[in-house]
Parts: sequence; structure tokens; C-alpha cells
Amino acid sequence: MGIDVYLNWKGKTEKEEEDQVTGWSTEAGSAGYLREAYHGSPYATQILVPEAFEDENSGKNVSIFAKELRANLDEALKAFKERVQKLYPDMPRKDYKKREKSFINFVELAEKKEKETGEPCTINASY
Repeated sequence: MGIDVYLNWKGKTEKEEEDQVTGWSTEAGSAGYLREAYHGSPYATQILVPEAFEDENSGKNVSIFAKELRANLDEALKAFKERVQKLYPDMPRKDYKKREKSFINFVELAEKKEKETGEPCTINASY
């Protein structure tokens, strides 16, 4: 089991939707998908998009401005680093960097899509 976070935006194509079906990849932020396993906290996804994890929002698309994601990114990356050190201390550096970059790519995609559409993206978290 794990945490799945999907980014959605106005005009999302079928191809873009298919690109988010990654087989639970932890490196697909550029497609608008983040994944964390339930192996222990802290959970970077919950810090990046806390609104999506509030009980009343469970499983719903929650609107969030890209500037809010950007504001949460540093803390989310700190949590990601802490989690890796705590739970996966032997993770190869190249794997660590790919997974870390996935969070950055996710935020950059939200910024790009918000700029293109003029509307904030929505987040759907499944956990």
C-alpha cells in the first residue's frame, strides 16, 4: 500500500492521463504523479499538498495554486531526505536524486499548467 498523488489540470489530454499510470513509480513527478510507500513518516507528499490529506478531502480533487506547492517544496524535500536517511539508508545516491527530482518536477509541471490554463491545478490523493 502507498500514497498516490495525481496532478490534474484543465485540458488534460488522454495521453497525459495515461502518462500518470506508471506502475507506482517513485520517479514520475514530471507526469504529475507522486508515490510514497507506507513504511514510516515523515511523508513528503503530505507536506507538499496537506490540503489533499484533510479528512473531508479524501479522494477528491482539491484545488491548489502552484505558488502554494512551491512554498511547501523545501519542507517536503527536507522530509523526503529525513525519510530516506531513516528508512532507506542504503539507497544509492542516483536513486535518491531521481526521487528528489520527482517532487521538483511535479511542482514545475503545476506551475507550467497553471500558467498555460490560467487556473490552478487540482490534486487527488489516494491513501
